[in-house]
Amino acid sequence: MGAFDIKIERLGTDFLLISWPNKISVEISEELLAFEKAITQQFHDFILVSNPAYASLCIHYHREKINFTTIKNKLLEAYRTFVFNRVENKKYWEIPVCYDPELGPDFLACCEQKMLTPETFISLHTEPYYRIYFIGFLPGFLYLGGLNQQLFIPRKATPRPKVPKGAVGIAGSQTGIYPQASPGGWQLIGQTKVSLFDADQQPPTLFQAGDYIKFTAISRADFAKASHLPVLKNRRSDG
Repeated sequence: MGAFDIKIERLGTDFLLISWPNKISVEISEELLAFEKAITQQFHDFILVSNPAYASLCIHYHREKINFTTIKNKLLEAYRTFVFNRVENKKYWEIPVCYDPELGPDFLACCEQKMLTPETFISLHTEPYYRIYFIGFLPGFLYLGGLNQQLFIPRKATPRPKVPKGAVGIAGSQTGIYPQASPGGWQLIGQTKVSLFDADQQPPTLFQAGDYIKFTAISRADFAKASHLPVLKNRRSDG
C-alpha cells in the first residue's frame, strides 16, 4: 500500500486533487509519479489528463463515464493496494550555463546580498543534482528541488516585463530556467542555450518529472559555441 496519508478532493465538475503531505520530498515525488503511472494505466477509460506537482496530483476525469464519488473510491482502493517499486534508471542531464553578468544581470547583486564571491556562488549553484519535480507554469518550465540554502534569495519586488529564453534564475528556495521569453520576477544569474521546449518536436521536451539535471559553468566564449541540446549522462558521477 502507499506510504502516506492522502486526501482526494473535488475540483469543479470534472477535476479532482489527490494530495500527499504538503512538503517537497523525493520520497513523496517518487511515489506520486509511480502512482500516477499506475492509475492512468488502470483507469485509462476514466482519466483524461493528469498533472503532478510537488505533493499533489490533479486529475481531469470523464464525468460522463464516472462520477466523483465512484472515482474517488476507486483511487483510494488503488492506493491501498498500490505497490511502489523505486525506479533506478533515471535520466541525468548536464546543462551548460554562462554566469557572465551581462547574461545574468542580477548575478553580482545576488553575490553581494549573500556575501559570497562569484566563484563560490557558482560553485554552490553547480554542485547539486537538481530533481525535476514537475513541469508547468510555462511549457517546458522545470520545477527543480535541491538548491543550496545559502543561495535562497527572494524574487524581485518588481518583475521584468520580458525575461529572455534560457535565462537561469533563483526565486526563494527554487532555481530554474525560462523555457521561452516571458515576464518574470526571478533573480537572473546566468543563461543557457539549451532548449527546454520545442512545439515542433516530438516529444516537445526531452525532460520528464523524476529526471535530474546538473548545471555546469562555461565561459562567455564557450557560451557562444554551446549546443542547444543538453548532455545526457548515463548516471550520476557519485554512482
